[in-house]
Amino acid sequence: MKKHVSGFKSFVYTLWTLTLFVSCSTADSGQQQSNVSIQPLKGPVIIGKSVNFNTSSANNNLSLSWDFGDGQKAEGRETKHVYSKPGVYTVRLYENNKGVLTKESEAIIRVHTAETIHLPQVFLDTDARNEADDQHYVAYAIYSELDILGINSIHNNSPGSEAINYGEIFYVLKLMNWSGMPWDSLPLNKIYHGAETMLTVPESGKWYDTKPVISAGSNAILAAARGASPDNPVWVLPVGPCTNIASAVLQARKEGFNLQDRIRVFWLGGLEKGFSNEYNGGNDPWSVYVMGQSGLEFRVMLSHPTSLKLNIDKRVEADLYPDNDLGDYLETIIPVFQWRSTIPKSIHDVCVPAALISDFKGLGWIKNEKPAAISGPDKNYTWLPADSTSKVTLIWDINGKAMKKDLFNTLNGSPLKLTETDN
Repeated sequence: MKKHVSGFKSFVYTLWTLTLFVSCSTADSGQQQSNVSIQPLKGPVIIGKSVNFNTSSANNNLSLSWDFGDGQKAEGRETKHVYSKPGVYTVRLYENNKGVLTKESEAIIRVHTAETIHLPQVFLDTDARNEADDQHYVAYAIYSELDILGINSIHNNSPGSEAINYGEIFYVLKLMNWSGMPWDSLPLNKIYHGAETMLTVPESGKWYDTKPVISAGSNAILAAARGASPDNPVWVLPVGPCTNIASAVLQARKEGFNLQDRIRVFWLGGLEKGFSNEYNGGNDPWSVYVMGQSGLEFRVMLSHPTSLKLNIDKRVEADLYPDNDLGDYLETIIPVFQWRSTIPKSIHDVCVPAALISDFKGLGWIKNEKPAAISGPDKNYTWLPADSTSKVTLIWDINGKAMKKDLFNTLNGSPLKLTETDN
């Protein structure tokens, strides 16, 4: 018989998520933009091979210090380093002014083995306490063999929501640990506070005049872009508003940092005709518009009709969940029915990492993807016709049953193998 979460334990879960963010340390990338940046890497970082690091600064009078994230340090505008162990490292560049170090720039580096060099590199971005699909998304992505570089929290366009969402990310990881995943396998030092508010439409109405909401999360996206190899850009996967990634785009534009070969974006949101009346889109519609004008690859998993097709009927499918603390929590928070309907509850957010897994393995779970353009508030934030050269595409159909099967196989300890060398 499958066990269930007791009323007291459920209360503890709720209390924990409301207070955890107060006591947890923050993987903080700082709130200010610097005039000295780490130059983007030119290729992948391989274990045991030297990698070159240099800066954008032409000021030879600056005294610069490097921290490679593995306990090793160096001095100078340019340096080299060899990593002896695979993993994700944060490289930090400091200005050294008479022994006082001021952090100037960061790069998130994935040190690869031959098996991981082609894996999809992923940055999660979630309003994790919004509803039950976000927690499924976090657990599924981490248990999968996707290459997770970090996790951002994001607001729900309500006061204090970002902090609560941040705490929920930690709580899901805590449940994963209670369910048997070792602490050193969890990205505990790679969780970043994101934007607390939505973007403001500039008076000019021009997307590039938008003031970014600079946060640890937007800075972390730029750090991941600096460390990315152009032949394997980082996928940023927002399943809430697009404030963090849009802010990173705006910051990069001001910095003169071209993200074209560094970042790709896969967003969950929007309806058949547009996105301002849908929850994720409505919480920051201007950020979606900014992404549509950015020139970056911007794939959209429509929340209706598309992601509705990955759903669970808790009345007859509760036993799909693993019999552990994480499974109990996910089963407890998932409602029986879709909001204000009789449709079984959709697990929307899971579709995005599932789509990347499908693409990588050639599984064909994406059934209908079409180019589009994105209008601004003058046309009510609607989708517009576009030709095949558009960088914006909308996904209209998926194999929800196959995605659901992989979700629960993964939660139960049997993820699809992505690290096979023939991929």
